[in-house]
Amino acid sequence: MIIVVKQKLIHSKLGQLYKIFTKTNTTRGGVMIEETGRNRDMVSGSTKTKALNALYEWLFNTSHLPMFNRVFQGVPSQYVNAAFAKDGTIDGEYKHVIHLGSYNYSGLNGDTRIIDAARDALNKYGLTTSGVRLLNGTSDLHLLFEKKLAKFLGTEDVATYSSGYAANISVLNALCSERDIVLSDELNHQSIVDGLTLSKTKVMKYPHRDMDGLASLLKSLSSVQRKFIVTDGIFSMDGDLAKLDIIVDLAKKYNSFIIVDEAHATAACGPSGRGVSAFYNVVGEIDVITGSLSKGLPGIGGFAAGKKQTIDFLRYGSNGYIFSASLPPAIPAGLMKALEILGNEPEIQEKLHNNEHALRDGIKNIGLNIMHSESPVIPILLPSRDITFKLAKHLFDNGIFVNPICFPAVSRRLPRLRLNASASLSKDNIEQALHCIKDAAKSLSLI
Repeated sequence: MIIVVKQKLIHSKLGQLYKIFTKTNTTRGGVMIEETGRNRDMVSGSTKTKALNALYEWLFNTSHLPMFNRVFQGVPSQYVNAAFAKDGTIDGEYKHVIHLGSYNYSGLNGDTRIIDAARDALNKYGLTTSGVRLLNGTSDLHLLFEKKLAKFLGTEDVATYSSGYAANISVLNALCSERDIVLSDELNHQSIVDGLTLSKTKVMKYPHRDMDGLASLLKSLSSVQRKFIVTDGIFSMDGDLAKLDIIVDLAKKYNSFIIVDEAHATAACGPSGRGVSAFYNVVGEIDVITGSLSKGLPGIGGFAAGKKQTIDFLRYGSNGYIFSASLPPAIPAGLMKALEILGNEPEIQEKLHNNEHALRDGIKNIGLNIMHSESPVIPILLPSRDITFKLAKHLFDNGIFVNPICFPAVSRRLPRLRLNASASLSKDNIEQALHCIKDAAKSLSLI
């Protein structure tokens, strides 16, 4: 009897201690949430997510969070109707603004010829294939589009994926192994970083676009049989181009493979928008080109392009191709029309480049730092993340949509606005944007 009573007392004390030690206090927007019992907060207690949670708290408490929660209505092209969203619902009225934050480089999003082609396919094939490419998800439109895209890019073959991110993850994980060494530009896109991590290959970063640094690394690895040089074509946050002409020479000298991510370059750089590889006339020297179908090309998905033997391997050996649903047939149908338009109308790229030069030169003349941009991706480097969000808000209030960029997308020390030029913009759009940027910069004592 005494033993039973003591056991009950012990259990009671243990239960009280459990409640004390598992009682957590979490904060969301200054509101304290008290939890007793099991810790159900998957975010605040993790060291991995600590920095991101702190960023969220800062955004919330400084009232900058709405700049990440804007929602669009209609086609995001030259203009867009944008409003703020709160708790998954529209918060306030839509505002008609000039869109300087869109990846619609070619301006083809919303083109009625592309929409008509996609609509016809939608009526014939339905909304989805209800399958993966390797089994029951391939239509004749997928095969035809991949042939046309390969011809457009100047490669032997193309395989398509559900996203540009999936393309990089799949290609790098399939082709690179733990016995290989990959030389990766330090500013490569996160999808490249994640793909290399998944592959378990040995990664050696070289300083951004530092060809002497890359050459030194390659020389030190001359005895390694399988080496890869992996780089963005256009760097998504800085807007500068990889020096593919020099990279090709180094790869030949030191027997290395080359993989280039053309996500921000397809339909945005090079003859007819064929990318940085075409700009440098080295397409045949690149082993694999990956890219996006949702930026300069107005669809969704990603691709890998290269020699037929390599692409055949990726069809049977890359997880993103094997285990993800295929693109809705309406997408390749619409994109085939987009490729036709790009090939027949070189003035699209001419207008894009005229617009990017006008926007880039105008911002530089205002006295703001555009870093080393040489593409439709134009950053404005700013002194702090607080100023970054204030400038974005000021521009939005005056009819200009831009994207504020801070950690973890870029270094904590290098927050910025990122502008994207488009062929859809008019001369008046650009002049109005530059006028607003100058006024906003003055109001924040940036110039």
